[in-house]
Amino acid sequence: MSQPNDGFNPFLKSNITAKGEEHTHTKIPDKKLNIYPGSYSIDSTDEKSFYSKYYKHVFVKKTLEYLTEKQLRENGPIMIDIDLRYSPDTMEKQHADEHVVDVVMLYAEKIKQLVNIPVGADIDVFVMEKNDVNQVKEKKITKDGIHIIIGTSMHKGLQVLLRDKIIGEIGNIWDDLPITNTWDEVFDEGVTKGHVNWQMYGSRKPGHQAYLIKHHYVLTHDDDDWSISENNIDEFNTSKNLQKLSARYTKYPKFDMLESIEPEFATACKSLGKKKTSGAASLDCRFKKGRTGSCSALMKESMYCDIRSKEILDSLIEEMFEDIGTCDYKLKETHQYTMTLPKSYYGEGSYTKWMRVGWALASTSSKLFLSWLKFSSQSDTFEWTSVPELYQKWKGFDFGNRVDGLTHRSIMYWSKIDAREKYNSIHKETVDYFIEETVNTAIKHKQPTEFDIACVLFHLFKDQYVCVSIRNNCWYEYIQHRWYEIDSGSTLRLLISKDLWQTYVKKIKGAYNKIETLDSDSEDYKYYTSRCAKLSEIGLLLKKTTWKNNIMREARELFYDQHFIEKLDQNPYLLCFNNCVVDFQEKTSRLGRPDDYISKCTNIDYVPLSSPSHGDTIAELERFMYELFPDEELRKYMWEHSASCLIGTNENQTFNIYTGSGRNGKSKYVDLMTKGLGDYKGTVPITLITQKRNSIGSTSSEIVQLMGTRLAVMQEPSKGDKINEGIMKEITGGDPIQGRALFKDTVTFTPQFNLVVCTNTLFEIKSNDDGTWRRIRKVDYKSKFLDNPYEDEDKFPREHYPHQFKIDKNIDQKFDRWAPTLMAMLVDKSYVLKGKVTDCEMVLASSDQYREGQDYLAEFIRDKIQKRKGGKIKKTEVYEHFRNWYQINYGKGIPLARELHEFMSRRFGPYKLGGWHNVSIIYDEDDVDDDDDM
Repeated sequence: MSQPNDGFNPFLKSNITAKGEEHTHTKIPDKKLNIYPGSYSIDSTDEKSFYSKYYKHVFVKKTLEYLTEKQLRENGPIMIDIDLRYSPDTMEKQHADEHVVDVVMLYAEKIKQLVNIPVGADIDVFVMEKNDVNQVKEKKITKDGIHIIIGTSMHKGLQVLLRDKIIGEIGNIWDDLPITNTWDEVFDEGVTKGHVNWQMYGSRKPGHQAYLIKHHYVLTHDDDDWSISENNIDEFNTSKNLQKLSARYTKYPKFDMLESIEPEFATACKSLGKKKTSGAASLDCRFKKGRTGSCSALMKESMYCDIRSKEILDSLIEEMFEDIGTCDYKLKETHQYTMTLPKSYYGEGSYTKWMRVGWALASTSSKLFLSWLKFSSQSDTFEWTSVPELYQKWKGFDFGNRVDGLTHRSIMYWSKIDAREKYNSIHKETVDYFIEETVNTAIKHKQPTEFDIACVLFHLFKDQYVCVSIRNNCWYEYIQHRWYEIDSGSTLRLLISKDLWQTYVKKIKGAYNKIETLDSDSEDYKYYTSRCAKLSEIGLLLKKTTWKNNIMREARELFYDQHFIEKLDQNPYLLCFNNCVVDFQEKTSRLGRPDDYISKCTNIDYVPLSSPSHGDTIAELERFMYELFPDEELRKYMWEHSASCLIGTNENQTFNIYTGSGRNGKSKYVDLMTKGLGDYKGTVPITLITQKRNSIGSTSSEIVQLMGTRLAVMQEPSKGDKINEGIMKEITGGDPIQGRALFKDTVTFTPQFNLVVCTNTLFEIKSNDDGTWRRIRKVDYKSKFLDNPYEDEDKFPREHYPHQFKIDKNIDQKFDRWAPTLMAMLVDKSYVLKGKVTDCEMVLASSDQYREGQDYLAEFIRDKIQKRKGGKIKKTEVYEHFRNWYQINYGKGIPLARELHEFMSRRFGPYKLGGWHNVSIIYDEDDVDDDDDM
C-alpha cells in the first residue's frame, strides 16, 4: 500500500540514526505485516515540525503508525504503564471509572510524600486506554491496560520511589479486580525507570489497537489536600496539545524534592542502571539454594536490563548452574542443548526458529531467560543495548504453558537432528551424571534407591516415553512419527533389564579398564574398586522383578506430563502417514517429531501425486467420482469437501447430510474415505446431536475417540429423531466437548472433524434461526448403480433416474489400491484450498428445500399467507393467526412473536406504515389460486 504524501515519512528518513548512535524515537517492526524497524533522532529545534507532520499523518490522514519515544531521565512527566491480566474467559473490562479515579488520587497522595507542592497548584492527568480487552487465546490469558501521564516533571529516581509506595497500597484499593498477575507486574518497572520506550500517542503495536484518551483530570492542591475535576474529553484539542502527551515533554511544572527523602532518592538513582557495570557482582544477583539444592535466581527486573557484556552474562550463568541439584538438572541440560543449536536457529533469516527456541525455554522455566540471552548473543546482529527490549519480549511469553506444544523436549529434538554429535555428548554427560548419583547413594546408604535408578532410566528414554496418568498407570511410547498408548509402560519396563542394564555393564567395563592401570595400593584403586562393586550390585538389581516394579512406580512421576493429553492430536495442520507427516501450513511432508504430539495415522504411506506409481489409478478415481456425482458443480464441491477432511481447522463449520435412496454409492464413498483416512475417520453416536445438552460430556469412549479425527460419520437416524440445534452448532462451530474413556481421566478437546451422516431418513429440525441452517449442507446422491442400467423402466424410469451406471460388486477390493492415490490427490488440493470449500448452488438449493420442509415459520407462510396487491397485515393480526395455527399443528410451546415478525420482515420487507404490504392472510374460507401459492 502506498504511503500518504504528507511529508512525514521523508522527514523521518532524514532523521534516521545508525546502530549504536543516540536516538529519540524508534519504530516497532513486524515482519509479517511488512513493518520495518527504525531508529530516529529528532533535534529539539525540529520538534514543532515533527509533531505537526505526525499529527497530520496519524490523525488527519488516519495512517497507522508504530513509533515509540525514548524517555527522559530528569525532566519528563510521570509515566505509568498498568498491565492487567485476567483469566482467558474474561471478555470485557473489569475496572470502572471509579478504579481509575482511586489510583489517580493514590498517586496524588504519594506524590506529596516526595515533593513540596504549593497550595493552588494544578496538575493535569491524562488517562489512556484501548477500547477492548485483548483475549490472547494461545497464551490462555486476557490482557487489559491503562496508560497514565501525570503532568509534573519528576526525576526517574523519584518515580521509582513513587512506584514502590503505590505497590505497597494498591492491593487495598483495587482488591476487587480479579487479576492473575502480581502488583509488581501490573505496574511496569521498565517504564518507571525509563528502560522501556513509551508508545507515542496515536501510535500502536503492529496488529493491535492504539491507546486513546479516555479521561483528562485536573488535580488541585488546596489546604494540604487534593481535589479532582474532570474536563470534557471532547473539548481536548489533540493538535494543540499533542506534545503534552509525550514522554519527552519538559514544560510541566516541577516541584522541589523533600530533604527527608534524599537518601532514598540517591539509592533509587543507583538502581536506574544507566552506567555500564564492570562485573556480575555489581548486579546484586542473589541465588538461594533450597534444601534440595535447587537453584532459584532472584534477579530483579532492572538487573536483567543491566547485563551489558558477555563476561557478565557468562558469570551469571555459571553461578546459576553452580552446584545444581538433581531436581533442577533439567534446566542445566536444557541450557546445554540450546547452546548446541546451529546458526540456522539464530542467524540471518531465522526469526521464526529463534522465537520458537524462546517459547520452548519459557515453557520449561521462567529462569531460562539467561539461556535465551546467551543463545541470542551469538547472532552477528546482536547488540548488548538490546537486552532490555529482549527481556520485555521474554516477559510476554507464557511461562509454564506450551506455545505450539513446544517444551525442552523440542530443544532436545532440534539438537538431535541438527547437532547430533553435540547432542550425543550432552546426553552421555547427563546419563553419566545420574549413574554417578546412584553409585554415590549406594556407597553412602549401602544400597541404591529406586528413585535414583529411575532418574537414569528417565534420562535415557525421556524423549521416547511419557506417563499421562499416575493413578491409572497410563503410558505412551513414541515410535515412527507418532505416539502409541502402551499398557502400564510394559515396553519401558522391559528396557530396565535390557538397555538400562547394558548401560551399567558399560560403566562396569570402563571401571575395570581403569582399575587395570592402577597400583593396587593406591587410593584411586580403592576408589574405583568400590565403585565397580556398587555398579555390579545395581546391575544385578535391574534383573529383579520387585526392583523393576518399584523403579517403574518412581518412573511414573518422572515421566509424567500432565499436559500431554491436552496436546495430543491437537495440531489441525498435521496429518500422519506410515512413512511421514504432512504439514499443511508448510505445504510439505517430513519426518514426524515427538513434539508433533500425534497418535493417529492414516495407516498408509504418503506417495506424492507426481510419483509414476499412481499410474491409471487417478483416472479410475476420477471416474468413480464422476459416477457418484455426474453434475460437474456438485462433483467439484465433493472433491473440495473431501480435501477439507484432511485439515482439522473446520473452516466451513458445516454439517453435511448425504442422502438418497438405496444403491446410490454414498456408503462406498464413505468406505473409500475410511481407507484413506484410517484413524482420522471416526464414528459418531447419533445421540451426540440428538441428546439433551446436560448429557453431553458424560463418560463416553465414543466421544473420546473423536479427538483429532477429521471425518466423523454418524449412524443413520431413526424416523422422528430431532436434532438438538444448540449442540450441533457447538460441535460444528468449534466449541470444546468433553468425554471420558473407561478407566481414564476426563478430557476436553476442540472438534476438528467434518460432521457427516449417511441417511435415507432426514432429521427433524424445528428451528428457523440462520445459525442452524447456515451449517446444513444436504448432498443428494442421485446416481443409481444397477446390474442392468436403463433396462428396468418400471422401478427406475430414465425420466426420474437419469444417472444410471453399471454396479461393480467388487469395488471394495480396489479401495486398498486407490487409497494412497486418493490421499495424494486430496493433499495437493488441500495445499491450495487450505480447508475451504466453495458452496455449490445445487447443495444450497437442496438445503433450502429441506429447511422449507422443516421450518414451522416457512410452513406457516405457505399455509396462511398469500401475495395480494394492496393487501396489508398487522403484527397483532398475523401473530393471532400464527398462535392458532401452531397449536393445531404442534401443540404447546408457541414461539415468541418477535421470531415471526423478524421472519415476515425477511420474507416480505420491513414493517412500515403499520403493516407488511401487498400480502394478506389466507382465511379458511378463502379459495387461493395456485399462482399465489408459495
